[in-house]
Amino acid sequence: MAGNKILVMGGIIIDSYIIVNEYPQKGQDTFITNCFERVGGCAINVANTLKNLGCKPYIISAIGNDPKGITIYKYLKNRGFGTRFVKPIKGKMSGYCITILDGQGERTFLTYKGCETIFERDMVERNLATDIPFVYLTGYFLLDNRFYSDILETLDQLKSSGSRILFDPGPLLEHIDSKMLTSILKRTDVLVPNKSELAKIRNMLNMDDNFNKWAFKNGIAFILEKQGSNGVKVWTQEDNFYIPSYKVNSIDTSGAGDSFAGGLIYCLINGCKIKQAVDFSSACGAITTTFKGPHGIFDITTVKQLMQNRKEIFDVR
Repeated sequence: MAGNKILVMGGIIIDSYIIVNEYPQKGQDTFITNCFERVGGCAINVANTLKNLGCKPYIISAIGNDPKGITIYKYLKNRGFGTRFVKPIKGKMSGYCITILDGQGERTFLTYKGCETIFERDMVERNLATDIPFVYLTGYFLLDNRFYSDILETLDQLKSSGSRILFDPGPLLEHIDSKMLTSILKRTDVLVPNKSELAKIRNMLNMDDNFNKWAFKNGIAFILEKQGSNGVKVWTQEDNFYIPSYKVNSIDTSGAGDSFAGGLIYCLINGCKIKQAVDFSSACGAITTTFKGPHGIFDITTVKQLMQNRKEIFDVR
């Protein structure tokens, strides 16, 4: 595999899961059937998928020196992730997310923003930038405007060294400064919002009808609108098409979009055409929904088997 070092810019947090049969109405009550904690956050979810597929993810994130931060650090060590770009911040709290998972596999989030949005220029070694084919960036990493100039400088250095950038806006993107969002989009090669996030971007940039044209003019090669169980809609400069979702026994949709991003990066660094890449990524996302928690362990063989099973069903039809 050529150039399999991937820079993953995003927070690592603790996901605190609460399992319920049904989500209560506002002001009402419901029973908790189970609860557990996982190390999560977009960065670790994407990195897990990349690692599953044989890539070498380098996570760029700050963590607190609190008990949650210690748990995160031990997890990274035990799972074989490098920690040289994970920076403990003295006196700061790590972020966490309360994830309420209902009986239909849908999840609702309550996020505490800790120090995971802190970014300092020295967190990325300058000599590393020359050997990174792809960078994953989440909108969760852009929630603190104190670090905007350092983030943009780092991205510019990476771009000038030949890196491509995949940007996943995330559900809190309306909390990103609109000028910063525009600056990030102008540096983006692959944009992977869900349907709601794409609508927010168009609204924030006042481009309801002309966003795609503006995006392609400013260097974005692919816009992928994730539609969950309804598949993925893709726009390129020359074409647009739709890839249907994979049907699996889904029990938890947490991390599916992150796994999709990891699978997409894996395919693009290996020279796959965009349709093949989106199909493969959709299979990665689908497999992730079969685990309870935001990520799980699988391999390329598992992904290809799911893809082959669907191909055989389509061929029979």
